[in-house]
Amino acid sequence: MNQGKQYEIQGLLKAGIDKNQQPIYVMLHNLIIKNKNEEEIAKKFESYLQQFRPFKGFVLIICSQNDGQMNAKDVKHLIKKTLKQFFTLFKRKVEQIQLKRIDKLIIISNNQNYGKKEKSIPFSLKSLLKEKLHFINNASFLDTYDIELHQSILKFLCNQIEYQEQQSFYGRDLDSYPIGQSGLPIFLEEIIKYYTQNTNCLLKEGIFRLSGSHEEEMKLVEQLLQQNYEAIQYSEPDVIATVLKNTLVNLKNPIFPFEIYAILRDTNPQIPTNEFVDMFSIFFAHLSKVNRLTVFKLVEFIKFIAGFEKENRMDLHNLSIVFAPCFFRTKEVNQLDYQGAMTVVLHFKSLIQNIDSFLEQQKRLSL
Repeated sequence: MNQGKQYEIQGLLKAGIDKNQQPIYVMLHNLIIKNKNEEEIAKKFESYLQQFRPFKGFVLIICSQNDGQMNAKDVKHLIKKTLKQFFTLFKRKVEQIQLKRIDKLIIISNNQNYGKKEKSIPFSLKSLLKEKLHFINNASFLDTYDIELHQSILKFLCNQIEYQEQQSFYGRDLDSYPIGQSGLPIFLEEIIKYYTQNTNCLLKEGIFRLSGSHEEEMKLVEQLLQQNYEAIQYSEPDVIATVLKNTLVNLKNPIFPFEIYAILRDTNPQIPTNEFVDMFSIFFAHLSKVNRLTVFKLVEFIKFIAGFEKENRMDLHNLSIVFAPCFFRTKEVNQLDYQGAMTVVLHFKSLIQNIDSFLEQQKRLSL
């Protein structure tokens, strides 16, 4: 496995996602108490909450590296110090539309003398957490909750190794992936090659709109982390499509800078073609080489997919709805801004329609 940097704040780990695609976070009681960094943890956790997709919950695990013993008072103090601050901020949203919510709060401790579970929850949070709180005495019981942590994390929780956070495949910058000879990330080269060599996959109705098996997606991601790109050739088309979309949607920084979304949202999608081309030419001039090449190659590929629309029912408009969020997004998701999102989709559709002009322009510049 590729190993990344150490966790940013001692005591809080981003441990991955569970089988329901919900983020898993682990709070280590002993490290947080030792370093007295509750406020820092709270601020970091709040920033994570800001990144969650709408209507997606998350799993929070509280445990200790030592002998696993924590009493109700310990847990209550930790929750109060690290959760109360931002749950107060998000309380109205959580109750009304269930944004940024905890779906499971799991306490791992071999101390079974908790008494009533309510004793572990601050009074102001009981209505939010009471039915979501679970006690187990060791990590082996996490399977009961569809949670399977990486072995390196489990060893670290048991204080057997110094933890190095595994480099995740999702959530990185585009230029952090291994780059191929074309200037694109290798995984993108291989995915595009897979579909262009197996065009029968593009005949399937709803291709790229439908999601593949989450379990198979995780298996493919695991192989890509090990740079085993041959695994793409043995994966299902919908699984490959899911990995492609999830990688792009979850980039740490989107392919086009965040501020481009706002510009497009406020620009009439019916502007003349020459003005549209001039606008995007300016955008391209400010992109890194890998981002610019990725846009050209992927948009050209999307246009290729649309050539099979009679069979797959995915015309340019449908493909634009699917792929626009892979290229443009805001720092803070606003589900009420439907009109703005659709305006960006229309601009992306224009980008697909005019991609040949940009490719020709790029060729002239490279001469």
